[in-house]
Amino acid sequence: MAGLKKFAFGVVAGVAGAAYVRSIKRRNNALVRPKIRHSSGTPLPVKRFEYSDGEEIEYVDVGTGDVLVWIPGADGPKETFQYQLPRFAQSYRVICADMRETFPVGANFDRFVEDLEELLNDLKITHAVVIGQSLGSAIAIRFATRFPERIRGLVLCNPLAKISYDHVGFNRTILTPLAMLTTRYLPTGVSRRMARFWSRLGLWVFDDSSGREALIDYALFTGPRTVPPRVSDRRVDHLKGLDLRPALNDIKAPALVVKGPRDVYCPVSWAIEITDALPDAKYVLIPETGHCSHISRPGAFNQALEAWLGDLSDRSHMPLEAQTSRTEDDPNRKGNSHGDGG
Repeated sequence: MAGLKKFAFGVVAGVAGAAYVRSIKRRNNALVRPKIRHSSGTPLPVKRFEYSDGEEIEYVDVGTGDVLVWIPGADGPKETFQYQLPRFAQSYRVICADMRETFPVGANFDRFVEDLEELLNDLKITHAVVIGQSLGSAIAIRFATRFPERIRGLVLCNPLAKISYDHVGFNRTILTPLAMLTTRYLPTGVSRRMARFWSRLGLWVFDDSSGREALIDYALFTGPRTVPPRVSDRRVDHLKGLDLRPALNDIKAPALVVKGPRDVYCPVSWAIEITDALPDAKYVLIPETGHCSHISRPGAFNQALEAWLGDLSDRSHMPLEAQTSRTEDDPNRKGNSHGDGG
């Protein structure tokens, strides 16, 4: 009799659990990402583009002037740059596309690069400053390697050039997956409280900066919850087995490496290694932040990027000899300012 009761309890618990998971998945699938809006409150116009293999994506293309192309991280939504696109569209032409969700048979990491090439060709853009966050930074590196003539400048935010688990410990193997699960599959109120706890630990994409609530809102309503784990995992999987570091020294375009010193997801040491390998790179820390500096402290992030873009504009109007001299004299070149980030 006792065995029958345990069996019945297990069946009921299993059915209830399955029903809960289905309801949570329906909730996540029903989420509509907040629109990216100008300061006036007007949404940025969204367009659609179809790649050569039939995959359709949404993208924004607003503003005029020098072109800034933005590449999201593994979550893939253009809305990750909600605090950047409206602001920079006031002075530049900004373009940002969602990452593809499906891949043709036999596709490899270069499919991301080909996607970017197709979009830029369609928009008749010959060169641009390419800005990549996290996995997007690896795409930017690869694009700069394959199409150096199209790169006016390179911005790598909390970057990686290789999938590595050398830094993996308890934090990554146990707590990070738990943070992912509690973010995606618990009721929103509970998820928010758990995210505040993960923020204090500086875990996954979270950090304990003054802007942590904006980052939590992103995780709950824009990023991880709106993207099935299999989609973001598949994107990351395409980088596995590749090492982009040997090609860094061949990238001659000016580069900016932006780093959150509390990032344990993509360690500070990776950003320093990338900076040191690039021939013409400046390293900038966004204090207090972790893996998503552009969300948790967008003001500081935007100011750092604006200053670098202004310097890039000044350099583009210099004679070649002056540009070379300035690069050699720049105290921030080759990451000489990364002492407090290690």
